[in-house]
Amino acid sequence: MPYLVNGQPVPEEWIREEEQRLGHDLRFNAIADKAERERQLRIAAQHSAVDRMLVEQAAARDPRPIDSQAIMQEVQRQKQAGNCRTAFDDSFLRQSVERQFRLQRTHAKMVAGAPQPAAREVEAFYQAHRENFRNPELFEAAHIVKHVNEIQSEEQARAGIETALAELERGQPFAEVAERHSDCKGNGGDLGRFPAGHMVQEFEDAIRPLKPGQRTGIFTTFLGFHIAELRARTAAGPATLEEVRADIERVLALQNQHQVYLRAVAELRSRADIRWEAPAQAVAV
Repeated sequence: MPYLVNGQPVPEEWIREEEQRLGHDLRFNAIADKAERERQLRIAAQHSAVDRMLVEQAAARDPRPIDSQAIMQEVQRQKQAGNCRTAFDDSFLRQSVERQFRLQRTHAKMVAGAPQPAAREVEAFYQAHRENFRNPELFEAAHIVKHVNEIQSEEQARAGIETALAELERGQPFAEVAERHSDCKGNGGDLGRFPAGHMVQEFEDAIRPLKPGQRTGIFTTFLGFHIAELRARTAAGPATLEEVRADIERVLALQNQHQVYLRAVAELRSRADIRWEAPAQAVAV
């Protein structure tokens, strides 16, 4: 039997969606008894789905119109993203987009009073969790690559990379050789700065023993043949407060917004008629 929120039934699909979302919460995973865990998860999902209905109703009651041009732009964006460019009746999509815009506007209104974190709060959070704030090891490198694929055979790729290596060994600048021979031309093969773990393992293994200014010999990855030059390396280490301040401010601001949102939903609950549709009678929650 469904819950009724101001006379409107809460879809069972919403409750199942909330069960799936809340199922990742460690609070429920900590309940050893499976039946009890499922019971508590079901109750929490029903409560969350009711809150969702309250917010949906608040959004629908807002008499202010949504900009029709913004709706059409978003409809076209979603159609293009889904490769759906042909003409068809997109009234359902327009309704869905308008509903999402209304929900976004209502949510923004509900959290509008959330305070921004103070500097002392940011600093206290950093001090309490500073062991978790670390910068990864960073590399700056360039490469020359000859792909092995349906266009270029392994023999052709190997011949091309060996030609590039021969020129490097004769003292030709790496960037110039990359522009002449690499299958990824542009910027002299420069890959910029990237963290450890960003490149495929074979690439990282090849450059890790190098000192800045040194280069590898020929090595292979699933893409083909490579030569790499290490330009710079920055060791991993603790991140300073200034490096992570913006991230901490964003996290604390979201926490503040969530608390304000919960209070706003509680206010909606206090004014709502929420009932469970029992077989014989409606029982108030």
